Amino acid sequence: EPHRICAAMETWTARNHRNVELVPFRSEDALWRSFTPGLFRAAFVGWGDTQGFLCARRLREEDSACRVVLVDDTDRYAIRGIRIHLTYYLVRPLDEDQLCKAIERIFE
Repeated sequence: EPHRICAAMETWTARNHRNVELVPFRSEDALWRSFTPGLFRAAFVGWGDTQGFLCARRLREEDSACRVVLVDDTDRYAIRGIRIHLTYYLVRPLDEDQLCKAIERIFE
């Protein structure tokens, strides 16, 4: 799935003449070891269930300018996502149209 998100991001940015650097993280720990406020324009968080939501919330708390897209297996965190001002909420399996809308919203 991270490969699919990265591929969609690369396709969208090339088509729209945007330059981006994609940095996939295999774990939440790896993300936090690299994180500093202002480092990322956006983050797709997809560790699922409570861990994914808590990571998204922490990103919002630590860097309010970072656009956060939560990818989850259900919509059960959608309302909480509104409260923490997620940029977009995606439910697996990922739909290409919804993925493109999430990417577009990052660049609005």
